Amino acid sequence: MDKKHWRLEADHDACLGTGICAGIAPDHFQVIDGRSVPSAEETPPDEAVRDAVESCPMEALRILDAGNGEVLAPL
Repeated sequence: MDKKHWRLEADHDACLGTGICAGIAPDHFQVIDGRSVPSAEETPPDEAVRDAVESCPMEALRILDAGNGEVLAPL
């Protein structure tokens, strides 16, 4: 069984609060006070999360490997 997890980060200074991420991956992102917030710090790998992060116009979101901190997205 794969136990790999992703860590989600949001740069609140860079975020414009467009809500694109919440629209693509509503189980993983929400907009609170005009800024994107991951619903949980870690999540199992999910392509909807990757799509949401890659779609952020300000590149304010990142996915990191929870085990070693390697940046997985955006690339």
